[in-house]
Amino acid sequence: MKFKFTKRVKKTRIKKRRKNQVSCDICLIVYGTTLLHAKHTNLVAQPDESVFKLTPTEMAAAARRLLPRTTKQSRIALTLPSSEFVATQLKLPPVAITAQNLKNVVNLQLPTLLPGLTEPLLLAVQAPIDGEQTYALWMATKRAEELWQAFDKEGLFLACILPRPLVVLPHTSVSDYQVYDEDDNSITCLQWSGNVIQRFLHISKLDCQEAEFNQQLDEVLSTFTDDVEHVHKTSVKDWEELPVPPPAAYDYAFFPPRAVLRMVQEALQKKRLRLMAIMLLFVAALMGGIYFAIDYEKRLKQRLVDLTHRTFDINQLRAEVGAIEKTIAPIKYFPQQQVVPVLETLNKLIPKDSWIISFKIETGFIKLEGYSPNPTQLIEILSQQSHINNVEQSRDTTQEKGKKERRFGITFKLKNFDFDAYWSEYFPDKR
Repeated sequence: MKFKFTKRVKKTRIKKRRKNQVSCDICLIVYGTTLLHAKHTNLVAQPDESVFKLTPTEMAAAARRLLPRTTKQSRIALTLPSSEFVATQLKLPPVAITAQNLKNVVNLQLPTLLPGLTEPLLLAVQAPIDGEQTYALWMATKRAEELWQAFDKEGLFLACILPRPLVVLPHTSVSDYQVYDEDDNSITCLQWSGNVIQRFLHISKLDCQEAEFNQQLDEVLSTFTDDVEHVHKTSVKDWEELPVPPPAAYDYAFFPPRAVLRMVQEALQKKRLRLMAIMLLFVAALMGGIYFAIDYEKRLKQRLVDLTHRTFDINQLRAEVGAIEKTIAPIKYFPQQQVVPVLETLNKLIPKDSWIISFKIETGFIKLEGYSPNPTQLIEILSQQSHINNVEQSRDTTQEKGKKERRFGITFKLKNFDFDAYWSEYFPDKR
């Protein structure tokens, strides 16, 4: 049996973006008495398995036969027919509330939404688009726990349970989408918009045999739009080779309490492992720092030893240089008698009618002998020089035969030549 949706004007809606925190590695799909699996790049599964009864034990055994043994730690999402769930319509005020607060608000309305029901239920719901309605999905906690225990006995980790129509939701960004899911027992019509279930209609085929029910059903289906992207799934072949559900589908996943506990424990274990890794890195860094500090101290000490040796060598060399300088100091610092400048000066001062026949310089004293028509004039000229003092006549002047010039002898001392100070400094015991 199939239903045609009446065309209505498509509403423009803004897609809500949700950050999905949960996803699974493997997705199993139950259709009729067949257990299928969604395609996964890392999954090498056996052919599809048959399930005679939808009991937790049989589904878990079929899953164990279907999946390879290497998938023990993989998270499994089990997709069940819509008959396993109850959908209730909600119209919430457009207020910004967190996902957990939203669940608390909806749980408070449970007595009104499902009156007389006392069995504990799991809830999957998302905040509606502003001004639009949404649907809350419910599942028996006992059923979810039984499924988890059965899978756990087979060595499989059942992380969450999904309504089957959510598997075929698009992975791309689509504002509106419709799913028609039909099997031997029931029909489900789902309208998806902005990552939110806005319509969820589940009908038993037994009820469809009543004419009055069919009339009411047509009226309800007429409210669905058919001018949006949609998909029909009416046979087991339609569910083969499907991709894994999109991330948005997990917003409506049901998590068995023990699965939640295990995921919390895994998260805590990962956190502890991260903390241990950080601590190991910190200890390694600390040990590395200590080793570096010790090595640096050793290198500094070795450098200090090397510098000490170098300093000792330098001091020794300095001592040797000092000894050498002390040895050669009498020669190095012997007062310089500037002979050439003295001769140049005498050449300028002595008149052209006079000349020198003897010149002797010793320890700053100069002795001249020569001929001049006027020796006294020479003494006067030399006495007027600033760098000469103690100008004296060293011998009597004489007149030689055949010459009109007279022979003279003059001595004087260089004014800046202090030989006595030099001798007292370097040879104090030899005066």
